[in-house]
Amino acid sequence: MKKKITFLSLVFMTSVLIAQNNWTTGTVNLDTDYNVKFDIDISADTVTMTMVGPDNVWLGVAPGIMTGLGMGNADDEAITYNANGGASLEDRNMPAGTSLPNLDNNASPADEWTLVSNVASGGIVRVIATRAIDTGDAEDFVFPTSAQPLPILWAHGIGTNFEWHRGNRGGVVANIVLSNGTEFELQTGLSIYPNPAQDNLNINISKLMDNSLNLEVYDVIGNKILEDNITSLSSQISVSEWNSGVYILKLSSKKTKSFVTKRFVKL
Repeated sequence: MKKKITFLSLVFMTSVLIAQNNWTTGTVNLDTDYNVKFDIDISADTVTMTMVGPDNVWLGVAPGIMTGLGMGNADDEAITYNANGGASLEDRNMPAGTSLPNLDNNASPADEWTLVSNVASGGIVRVIATRAIDTGDAEDFVFPTSAQPLPILWAHGIGTNFEWHRGNRGGVVANIVLSNGTEFELQTGLSIYPNPAQDNLNINISKLMDNSLNLEVYDVIGNKILEDNITSLSSQISVSEWNSGVYILKLSSKKTKSFVTKRFVKL
């Protein structure tokens, strides 16, 4: 009986630790067919944004700005998705006025959002991007890592070219709550090490689905560096010849159309 109690206690403690490393806003409704979700993974130092909206207009959100503050303070962060000209996700900054938010003027791409997926179907686009919780850039919002309200301003255009929103805007307050992570993330049990990595990056999973999983690695400006298949629970990739910097590893299932990302640093 004592062993069984100890085992159950270990399972409970493990579940609590997993939950404490993951926070989420859940899906936050903004406008008709337009919503956003922020998932915060403390252990991976990563925020994943999922933005869903009409594919024939530009979309934008500004986390951390309360309704009633107009366009926020100067240099408050705004994130826009422009479906025109090949689709792009842009990190912008509020002007504290009525002009258009400018592109982030930080010269380093390490603080930018990395677009990892944008899929349009039935007139709706699903955009997924990731970056660090705290980029170190004073012009970027620092995402909370505990339960608390998160105000979000939003806007969208009447076309795909980024311009004045023409009144299509508003604000909501989301609540950041504990999250156990996605079902796919929990099933795969993905872990990577060492992080930072210099020569090789080890990739471990606890369960192999579909007989193989698709592995992709992107740099912080969205260039695909590597694509391969994972066919075993343990594998390794060589990163010795890559440039130093931040990379996003994406593991996905073609069968379930699900994926999980991890952020790592190449020394």
